Amino acid sequence: MRDYDYIKIRNEVRKKVEETCHSRNNKFKSSVWQYHIIPVVNHSLKLGKKFKADLEVLELAALLHDYAGLKNKNFYKNHHLHSVRLADKILTNFSFPKSKIAQVKQCINSHRGSVRIKPKTLEAKIIASADAMAHITNLADMFYLSFGVHQYETKKGAVWLKNKLQRSWSKIMPEGRKMIKEDYRIAMKILNKAEKACSSDVPQSESWSADSSFAGH
Repeated sequence: MRDYDYIKIRNEVRKKVEETCHSRNNKFKSSVWQYHIIPVVNHSLKLGKKFKADLEVLELAALLHDYAGLKNKNFYKNHHLHSVRLADKILTNFSFPKSKIAQVKQCINSHRGSVRIKPKTLEAKIIASADAMAHITNLADMFYLSFGVHQYETKKGAVWLKNKLQRSWSKIMPEGRKMIKEDYRIAMKILNKAEKACSSDVPQSESWSADSSFAGH
């Protein structure tokens, strides 16, 4: 019999992360809760059930994987490291078992596609996959990240996002890829079209002049 109340701990962590998402200090705005954190939780639990992984570790790691970057924009560049530190503090305060805290920290530390830290445990591989899957299945949020948060112009933003999603796809475990392959196909189609369409040359058939277009009006 376990000597901790997981549901209570999960609810407290969930409340803390959701409040941080809705804080004025969150540069990614409140939509990150609905369009990224929750999808990562859902993807991780779905994969976790399939592989009979530790669902408690997965759920808490999914909730906390980006926590530092949401709490303080200065932590964003190395948010995986800062999130590990904060997760340790939060879960220790809630008396979550030390062995499971260590697993949560491993998951958070290796979840990023842009940081080449190879996930070593099953749970860490699932969290890395779930994070990447959320990038692809929630394309609208990725558009906001590219054009809203980073404020890239159209072509640069499309290229940046395409590279990010390709990087995300490469770190998803095969079972996860099967789940979202259609989302990835659609995302790549949209971004490839945007990248190719960004040309300074206007087709002759579509050329116009300010003097002739509204003649007679």
